[in-house]
Amino acid sequence: MTDLAPEHYPILVTGAGGLLGHALGPRLARCAPVPEVLRLTDLARGEAGGCPILPLDVTDARAVEAAVRDLAPQTVFHLAAWTDVDGAETHPAEVMLLNVEAAGTVARAAADCGALVVHMSTDFIFDGTKTEPYVEEDPASPLGVYARSKAESETRVRAAAPDSHLIVRTAWLYGAGGPNFVEAILAAARAGERLRVVQDQVGCPTWSEDLARALVAMVGAGLRGTYHACGRGSASRRELAQEIVRAAGLDVAVEPIRSRDRPREARRPACVVLSTEKLAREVGHQFPDWRESVRAYVASLR
Repeated sequence: MTDLAPEHYPILVTGAGGLLGHALGPRLARCAPVPEVLRLTDLARGEAGGCPILPLDVTDARAVEAAVRDLAPQTVFHLAAWTDVDGAETHPAEVMLLNVEAAGTVARAAADCGALVVHMSTDFIFDGTKTEPYVEEDPASPLGVYARSKAESETRVRAAAPDSHLIVRTAWLYGAGGPNFVEAILAAARAGERLRVVQDQVGCPTWSEDLARALVAMVGAGLRGTYHACGRGSASRRELAQEIVRAAGLDVAVEPIRSRDRPREARRPACVVLSTEKLAREVGHQFPDWRESVRAYVASLR
């Protein structure tokens, strides 16, 4: 499924100016029956793929309630979040306000008007000690402020919209519209910098375009509950970097280091591979292999 049916509109999107919003907004606009039934919002005005973004502060409960009443959406994609993992460690109050309180506010407003709320979550809610892929039913075990906020946000959304939520956990997101690992590696490689990348962190690289396509399929299929949605297969950060420079045609060595060689403010889970079997089983949707998507994204940057 590539389009949403008219009954899924009107649609409200928060955080539309972010990385995922830049992929999802234009896709929703292409299948909207009329432009007026799609409203992209973020903290400030802007545009996503040529679609205008209107201001909405999701930490302002009255503003959120007014926006939802005005549009009367059938679907709300809640993408707004604090995503600076290291910065979260020194700004816990701000992180909890945006990632937890606002998530509950948006979910409650959506439920009150009978809308589905699609809430984005992350692989960071797990501590990375499991030796097999994580499934949706595995208990959260967050390591830092950001991770705890996203785990709590899921709890708030389930409580606020018990019968009308879709929580989607993804991982290692990259794409147009914001800073990301792929472009950082390319910039460093082209500048002639020495590439030293951790090899003991493993996850599922995910292109924002693939995730946007999956979200449309999930909503179109009427899913409710919690699902994992991420690139197929897994890689270490170093393996990902090697594929990036290879896709760009750059002859650059990527040296392996360990996490302890590059300490960060926030602890990272060592190995989180998300199982997407539930999504494939219930919707028949499968992500491309992560290498294929990396090559496609790098090619789009030329």
